[in-house]
Amino acid sequence: MNTASKLLIASTTSVVLATAAASSGSGAVQTATKAHPGHSAHGVTPDSPQAKKFVRGVSVPEITQHQVALQRIASLNGNTREVFSPGYQESLDYVVSTLEDAGYRPQVTQFNYPVWAETQPPVLNRVSPPKTYVPGDAEDSDQPTADFITMANSPTVELTNAPVFPVGGIVDPPTGGSDSGCEAADYTGVSGKVALVQRGTCAFVTKWSLAQAAGATGVIIYNEGNTPARQNPIFVDNQPDPPATIAAVISSYTLGNELLQAYKQGQNPTVDFKVYGTFTDRFLPQVIAETRGGDPDHVVVVGAHLDSVEAGPGINDDGSGTATLLAQAEELASGHYKLRNKIRFAWWGAEENGLVGSTYYAHNLSQAEVDKIDVMLDYDMLASPNYVRFVYDGDGNAAPDNPAGPAGSGKVEQVFDDWFSAQGLESARVPFDGRSDYVGFTDRGIPAGGVFAGAEGVKTAAEAAVYGGAAGSWYDPCYHQLCDDLITVLTGVPPLDADGLAPGGTDAAKAAAQRAMAGGAIKGLTELSGAASYAVYYFAASKDPFAAKVHSARKAGKTGPDYKWHGHGKPVRR
Repeated sequence: MNTASKLLIASTTSVVLATAAASSGSGAVQTATKAHPGHSAHGVTPDSPQAKKFVRGVSVPEITQHQVALQRIASLNGNTREVFSPGYQESLDYVVSTLEDAGYRPQVTQFNYPVWAETQPPVLNRVSPPKTYVPGDAEDSDQPTADFITMANSPTVELTNAPVFPVGGIVDPPTGGSDSGCEAADYTGVSGKVALVQRGTCAFVTKWSLAQAAGATGVIIYNEGNTPARQNPIFVDNQPDPPATIAAVISSYTLGNELLQAYKQGQNPTVDFKVYGTFTDRFLPQVIAETRGGDPDHVVVVGAHLDSVEAGPGINDDGSGTATLLAQAEELASGHYKLRNKIRFAWWGAEENGLVGSTYYAHNLSQAEVDKIDVMLDYDMLASPNYVRFVYDGDGNAAPDNPAGPAGSGKVEQVFDDWFSAQGLESARVPFDGRSDYVGFTDRGIPAGGVFAGAEGVKTAAEAAVYGGAAGSWYDPCYHQLCDDLITVLTGVPPLDADGLAPGGTDAAKAAAQRAMAGGAIKGLTELSGAASYAVYYFAASKDPFAAKVHSARKAGKTGPDYKWHGHGKPVRR
């Protein structure tokens, strides 16, 4: 961190934190348009004295002190806390020492993040008429030095003289916005053939997964070709769900178009397609800590991810969740609360790499351990400058395409909504879209939910009218960038070069957006951390908040609607 940054932090911290402390819990921002009667479980409501005391005790100044520490760690380690960096290990050490100081006995547990590598260069040759294409690797990404690059996590597959089949939705000539291969119907007729798919509007791993499900033997995703920036092959490191059994490569537009035109001319092109991918086990640490008291047969799991992306320090994503959990754990350690159920705090690793740590943890729980977990609360990004008070749509009722969570998730949604309504605040719904650490738990049938301030989505004018901020900018203009730092969180003012600040606008439009969202990060953190803390208290203090029938259904394997997650982790490359 440079000297100017240090001076700015020093000059703004006291003012911002004092303002946050004065406004914490006041909630008088918007009148709720969606109000519900407070749901109680043995007297727990938003007006319960102990619940209100706990929310006040988890104050924004205390949360932000932990974010200061995370920024200091990132600044000393190349401005990142990504899972393979020293910054991640120092962040983990900070969490452990903070918990130990508070009287916890934290456990550093290991999760497996296998290393993928190619053991020899891939092969992609057209058989007739013969043509050899040049392979590349990550260093050739978006360069004209190669014709194709293997997608990370491809298994070893060798295909000889394999027929190529263009899937539905290809735009030829390309004009942009191709939805080729984004729907299962696009793959009709691909079984037993190599799918040729155009890059476009949906994720590479979505195309890969759909091709695999349709019986394709391999996937060639060629760059879209509509602009100079969409010509070369690129390297993408994302894991499809379920894991890949067929290989995928991303090629140049030229290569893909050659195969497409050959097919259109009736030449029925075939290729030799060979990829040599292997996986080696690699174990990384994450942190689990439980309250000493509480019923061990009724566990409330509260999670946030500890890692950032490589590009930045992640002080909102997810330093805000990490810091909120630490402040909650410290407040509980004060001994002022006698809670009925045990709380298990978790700081997950490698969320940014595809929810690796949390999914490994949840998927490796025994069924007996699963049955002891009442609920999973996920807190990922609570301090977005251009925030909205998003609540996960547990029952799937907010929109026709929203998937419902396991039985009981609607109750989790209701608890958050009750808190916001009691403060006179509106909330909005966000679907369970598979992008955060609840996924491993919903896979096991555990009720889940959380609050979320928003990431790279664009705020609408209607949302700006309710929540303030700048319509047309991202909820977090610094999402996955270097400027997701302490200064942006404390001031709520992203720099002019932030990707999500009035994208495509003039400097004047960007400056106007800055003014509109100034102070929004702390304001959002105040409101969302209050809801987050109330839910922790509610489920920890309540006796059987879901009623016995939910637990019975889970034990019987009836976990609610059948849904699949596509594209684990944060947004995948498109």
